[in-house]
Amino acid sequence: MNYYFHVPFCRSKCGYCAFYSLPEPSPELIDSYLDRLERTFFPEAPAETIYIGGGTPTFLSAPQLERLLKLIHERLAPPAGTEISCEANPETLDREKVALLRRHITRISLGVQSFHPIVRRNIGRKCSDEALDRALELIGDADFPHWNMDLIFALPGQTPEAFFTDAQWAIEAGADHLSCYALTAEENAALELPEDDDLAAEMMPGIARFMEEQGFSRYEVSNFARPGAECRHNCNVWRGGLLAGVGPGACGFDGTDRWRNPLLEPWLRGEAPERDAISPAARLNEIFAVNLRTAAGWTEALWRQVPKADAWSARRAIFRAAAASFDPSWFRISDERLALTGKGMMFWNSVAGEIIAHGT
Repeated sequence: MNYYFHVPFCRSKCGYCAFYSLPEPSPELIDSYLDRLERTFFPEAPAETIYIGGGTPTFLSAPQLERLLKLIHERLAPPAGTEISCEANPETLDREKVALLRRHITRISLGVQSFHPIVRRNIGRKCSDEALDRALELIGDADFPHWNMDLIFALPGQTPEAFFTDAQWAIEAGADHLSCYALTAEENAALELPEDDDLAAEMMPGIARFMEEQGFSRYEVSNFARPGAECRHNCNVWRGGLLAGVGPGACGFDGTDRWRNPLLEPWLRGEAPERDAISPAARLNEIFAVNLRTAAGWTEALWRQVPKADAWSARRAIFRAAAASFDPSWFRISDERLALTGKGMMFWNSVAGEIIAHGT
């Protein structure tokens, strides 16, 4: 089982962010969240991976963060080698919190977005250069086994050259994984930021080449890693692995249905999650489409691990049918593997829509 813990609290709401979070919560509200986790979280299966996201988990005070981390370790008892990731924002880190994280997790994910203060200001990212420099120093001194940095490109006021400088600085800081996202206009984001799809499409091939030159492989549409530094949690979820979502707004997958927990207040009252029940054929098409975001795509061995998987020959037929509607150079089709090329991954949304349509 893969576990995701959602910590829905932030110092402030960034302009580009549409994830569920509550800015500037009271300490009492955070304590109520932790109280409910301690009362109700009793896992039924061992952990293959653990991911603590948000929101900003490191917005919690050091004692609150320690409560959360101890709860996870006491209830799940992850064996040595378990990937345990935690998201962090630079402005919420200090030496005590970094030391706590280093004792309890194996992978930190830092939300930087840009090293350029003007660009951060344009997207409502409230983080000073001083806070960013301090966080990088603390993380570097802690020597985490793996760490990711989030960067956004095609931002308002950001030149392509500025983004490549960001990427170079991230690598020099020691990150062995970079998540490089194109700016996307989100319905629930605080700011209406202009999207430049043409610029994003023009930049991605150059980003992929640059990262390859630096020793990073593109293993998913937006993710690059040094060998062995890929996020195992995300890879498992993309392939249809079982997911237990813990906390308000967290999502899960039980092998048949997806579900989402209610938001904070109803979650605190114990209200039931909302379930997304669709036909088995539609669910398989959804799982098949999602993992096509990865460079590896599908092999027959991987597909057999999907709950209630149909025949590999049926997958090849669906993939060939979808490919007939698009540029052949987007697709890699063989008896052994079904995947999108680097160019095809840029058009994943279109291909996924065609594949999912086969299940309706």
